[in-house]
Amino acid sequence: MQKIIWKKSEKNILRKYENDEDIFQIIPDFDSNIKFWAVIKNSQISFNFDIQNENANVECYFLIPAIESQTVKLDIITNFKANNTKVWINVIALASDNASITLDGNLHIESGIKNVDAKLYEETLLLWNAKYISLIPWLRVDSPDVKASHWAKIQRINPERLFYMQSRGLSPEKAINMIINSYSEQIVDKLWLDEKWKEEFYSMLQ
Repeated sequence: MQKIIWKKSEKNILRKYENDEDIFQIIPDFDSNIKFWAVIKNSQISFNFDIQNENANVECYFLIPAIESQTVKLDIITNFKANNTKVWINVIALASDNASITLDGNLHIESGIKNVDAKLYEETLLLWNAKYISLIPWLRVDSPDVKASHWAKIQRINPERLFYMQSRGLSPEKAINMIINSYSEQIVDKLWLDEKWKEEFYSMLQ
């Protein structure tokens, strides 16, 4: 397990995990304000967010482009042990070509903790014949004075869209790649990245 302290001096963190297998314990510092973006490809990774310092504010965006029979297993465990904290976790996966994706998300707010804002959002877009998809959001709230929510959605790309693109002369592979790029652009637009960070983020998708 790798233990990582996110200092309050840090603002934006961008990482890529590819062919990786590890467990990360992440502890945001007191009064920290962090945005974390991660691209995960063909990996089995666990992120354990240990919220033990007050006034920690964390937004996490995980993008999983699982294509070409890739397997991704992502576990996200968030334990709230301090007051006046916010953690929003967003996981978006693109699945095609016999990809296998397992997403387990857990939010746990301990007894007596106050003024917490916790959100877990999971979405998977099926672009082709995915092999296995599992989204399991889990919420345990032991304190009344908090806001907490989770949401999971799986949607399939409209086959008529693929048919239309192929009728215009595109191969199935090129049509899918265009849809992936288009959908990725929509995602990136939601991430509030500046132009320099957008270029780096797109390079990680390759």
